[in-house]
Amino acid sequence: MAKKTRVEDIDSEFIINSFRQDDLSIPPAARSVEGMPAAPAVPAPPPTADDAPPASGAERREDARRRKTGAPDYESQFLKEVETPARYGKPVYVSKEFHERIRLLLSVVCKDKVSMFSFVNNVLAHHFEKHQEEITRLYHEHSKSIF
Repeated sequence: MAKKTRVEDIDSEFIINSFRQDDLSIPPAARSVEGMPAAPAVPAPPPTADDAPPASGAERREDARRRKTGAPDYESQFLKEVETPARYGKPVYVSKEFHERIRLLLSVVCKDKVSMFSFVNNVLAHHFEKHQEEITRLYHEHSKSIF
């Protein structure tokens, strides 16, 4: 027969902290559990070309065009909540790398006020809007071969 555990014997702080080991948004001290070292910090990836400040005049002109025409910037276009609740959506798999990038972006820039569902939904809405003509053309090209 299994040994019964008394509620008083459960170390709730230990259990809660054990789930925090991989959560990089929590400071290392809060992730550690007494007698157990904190998870090693993951070094930041080396800077890429995407991280560099705008160097070309074309990029500066694009920023000026956005301001002049009222075209939305990245933050107002992608980092906002959508009206549709996530429960009305469908699950979709995202690579571990992109999931982590999005999670870090949302936790740092938006302070976790924007859901991953909203971000992905906004990115897809922009993609379909921007490439609507080409997507429609490709669809019609390939749909003729079906029937």
